[in-house]
Amino acid sequence: MKKINVAIIGMGKRGYYFATMYQAGAHPGFALKAACDLNPDRFQPFRETFGDTIAYYTDLDELLTRSDIDAVIVTTNDPDHVEPTVAALKAGKHVLCEKPLCQTVEDAKTILNTARASKGIFMIGFELREATVFKTMKRLLDAGKIGKPMIGHVFDNCSVGGNYFYHNPDKQTAFYKTLLLQKATHSLDLLNWFMDSNPVKVYAIGGRDYFGGNEDPELRCENCDKAETCPYHINRQKMQTDYGVIRTVKDHCVWSSDMDLNDNSELCISYANGGKATFHECHFSPEYSREFWIVGDKGKLYGYYDNPGRFLVRIEYSHSKERFTEEYKPPYSGGAHGGGDENMREEFYRRIIENDPQLDSLDSAYYSTALAVCAEESIISGLPVEIPNFE
Repeated sequence: MKKINVAIIGMGKRGYYFATMYQAGAHPGFALKAACDLNPDRFQPFRETFGDTIAYYTDLDELLTRSDIDAVIVTTNDPDHVEPTVAALKAGKHVLCEKPLCQTVEDAKTILNTARASKGIFMIGFELREATVFKTMKRLLDAGKIGKPMIGHVFDNCSVGGNYFYHNPDKQTAFYKTLLLQKATHSLDLLNWFMDSNPVKVYAIGGRDYFGGNEDPELRCENCDKAETCPYHINRQKMQTDYGVIRTVKDHCVWSSDMDLNDNSELCISYANGGKATFHECHFSPEYSREFWIVGDKGKLYGYYDNPGRFLVRIEYSHSKERFTEEYKPPYSGGAHGGGDENMREEFYRRIIENDPQLDSLDSAYYSTALAVCAEESIISGLPVEIPNFE
């Protein structure tokens, strides 16, 4: 099996997670050779696991001059994806960039036009496209089971939103810009994929109707007298993620006056092919799941996803004398993000080995980013926003 030598750029918790996945012990086709971060203090967890079997860099340019590095995985903080992604593509490396691609329409165009000109394979970390439930939905749609997709409707239920986003004032709007980028970008990408078109206009509303408030910004979970009753209390700043990793996080109060991210949003989206869709995101919902409804001229497709893999796809057909329904229960292959992380690793390897550029990923990466950015602009302005074409 041909070996792909990999470097991780960005040595935070997500970088460490990818490092454990893209090394020979986890996949025989990959060999972890290097890791890079501007902050050498982040080397320690890597050194404890990988020791001197990999090289450590604080200089990105020095890393990219290594001819034996075939591919890089960019797992820097959200605001910092652009520089290492562009530099790696220009150096001819294969690149897997974590989502969101970036935080502006202009930066998205820069990255993706660079990818067009690069000899390397480019992928964005849309691992949910590789989950069996969504692959099944796309296969059924492409087979014409419900005819032409005309209406879409999505609920993005995020019960973990409180602990993920509202404990850390450093990662509010000044950092994430909007959770439509940081969290919803997966579902927006899937919606665009299922509607088989690019979004051209969006009108959105949103608000901070649950989190935030009037609590003292100095209040911490560790010394809060409501720790026993608060559903968002974090024990000693430790939190387990949905992909099985224990993270150390800040434990500021989620009801603090510092918290400024919208905790719910609703979008009305128009597509180039005449399709229309709505999207709802809620960060205080009781469940953690994604639900999709796609209506065509022959029927209606429903898809349900959650991380434990309790997948369901249902088609109900229209215009028949008797009500007729088909159900599919796609198998859960195991692993994180409904098996999507592992399947995305297989797809990245295959595309590199077969030199098979994922050309549609350039459009999908752009339009998921542009849709989220323009939706947030619409929330702020109160007006519909046209989404610039990717040319």
